[in-house]
Amino acid sequence: MKLLIMILVLLGLFLMEPPVYADLCNDALGTVRPVTPELVAESAYYPELFPDTALQGSLRWDGIILQCNRQRDTKGREIAQALGSERDTPEKALLKARNLETKIVRGHYDFVGLPIGSLLSFKYVYALSKINGVWTMTIPYRPQFNELVPNRVDFAFSHAGQLYDASQIEMPSTNTNSQIFTLKASAKSISSTLCSTTTYFPGEQGTYADKALHQRDPENKAISLGKIEYRYDKDGDSYAGCRVDKNKELYWRWDPDGSQAVKVKPQDWILDNFVRTSEAYWSIPGVFQLKLYLKGHNDGTIPSSTRTLFEVDDHLSVNFATKFLRAHFNQMYKSNVFQVNNFSTMTTDGSYWHEVGHAFGLDDEYGFVDAEDGRKSCRNTHFTNLYPTADYQMCEGGTDEKRTIYHYIAVSRYITKQKECNADNDCGGGEYCNAGIDLKKNQCMAKKTDNETCDIAGGDHQCKSGYCKLSRCYTPNSVPMGETCYLNDACKEGKCSSLDGTKGTCVCKTDADCGSGKWCDGGIDTKVNACRPKLDKGEKCGTFGSFGNDHKCKSGECSGPPKYECK
Repeated sequence: MKLLIMILVLLGLFLMEPPVYADLCNDALGTVRPVTPELVAESAYYPELFPDTALQGSLRWDGIILQCNRQRDTKGREIAQALGSERDTPEKALLKARNLETKIVRGHYDFVGLPIGSLLSFKYVYALSKINGVWTMTIPYRPQFNELVPNRVDFAFSHAGQLYDASQIEMPSTNTNSQIFTLKASAKSISSTLCSTTTYFPGEQGTYADKALHQRDPENKAISLGKIEYRYDKDGDSYAGCRVDKNKELYWRWDPDGSQAVKVKPQDWILDNFVRTSEAYWSIPGVFQLKLYLKGHNDGTIPSSTRTLFEVDDHLSVNFATKFLRAHFNQMYKSNVFQVNNFSTMTTDGSYWHEVGHAFGLDDEYGFVDAEDGRKSCRNTHFTNLYPTADYQMCEGGTDEKRTIYHYIAVSRYITKQKECNADNDCGGGEYCNAGIDLKKNQCMAKKTDNETCDIAGGDHQCKSGYCKLSRCYTPNSVPMGETCYLNDACKEGKCSSLDGTKGTCVCKTDADCGSGKWCDGGIDTKVNACRPKLDKGEKCGTFGSFGNDHKCKSGECSGPPKYECK
């Protein structure tokens, strides 16, 4: 254990040093690149799956990307053996099918080029499906905001230029349900209104008066609202942001040439922009559709049949912090022990696009590294003199080109063994083998909790309790009075208020529903329906005008008026 901790600490220091980059593999650097028969065969198969030559770029450069990825991907060898053959294989035929059911793909990628990369959980997880020849990939995230400056959101000025406050609206709507508004002809964004000045928190005025920008704290904690600034190094570039209250209503102009704007909240806009721009950057109409699933934010945009396939640990954690973060290495596709805040709320679109590429499990060519600083960078003249590397999305963030070698790498993992099984004993604890409707799915899945759906026939093994009836998991005699049930057998006392198989609550109708020593209290309006202990001698058993109270008493007799006491 001590050795592992020491390794992790040393690796943490290793990762924090700027000269270290997770870039192209060593094999790509030689004058004569070692090429295996598997790589040759798979490089020939890739254009069969993605035949549009306009999206292929340079097949030789594609081969380098493919070669490096297969070396570092924990599933790389398995894929290469299945697809790196000159003969047709079942796996090749499978990927060419026009329709494929949704499958969860899980694996690890050694971004640092070392086996320990897997220990650091540099994982990729996504759902893959194919409908009418179009692939859909869904990447699950668990987003949260780390408000290092409480109740504030910082925008990059490039984003603040798209947002407006209420003073810039032409005709404020009196309809509280309206979300679309018209901007004034001379409307100015918050970059030149709210953030043209700086407002300090009480008592903090002058905090930065005698400090250069690089001497400020990266959070600019003394500033409440408006313009914030920072410089990472004494002689480095200056950066600025626009700070607003997280509860302030803003208006986003989605079309820079239009006059309409939609009402948004700052944190919602940050998440929506992350999703919107990343999906657009990686999607190819008619070929590949990317969907980002931000749990708790945009659940309604993802089919429930896909959402339920993800397990708790599948979601990539992303933390958006109110602070300046260096671009490139200090912003990562998911949070980790060395980089808890992997994004800033000021992170720009290009960084999002690149980091989402990592969530694909893609190689990192580090296009921002100059040749003299990183010889494995795709800007190295060793590569740029031979290949059009600037057209590749993981090399040049923001390029208008699409290169399907990246999409091929991601979808080719569909053939990998994930949680395939033949029987429950092939799965881990707390899982069952789901054979699917056509008996071909055969995936290990987490056992279901009470009230979740299960197969109407033979569904017992899918439930944690081991009991399934009328397509609902349940634990016999477990649900307290008044709580949700779908079956009479689930109620600890009484019966389910609805027909078996439909949602209801545990209630009673007669004393017989309650068991020995209890009586059914139907209430004045017959809606209470709770089982109560029978009453002792002298306890009150009725009210004026009530009848039929004898069954409430242990003795079986209630005195009636005027005292209404058990005998």
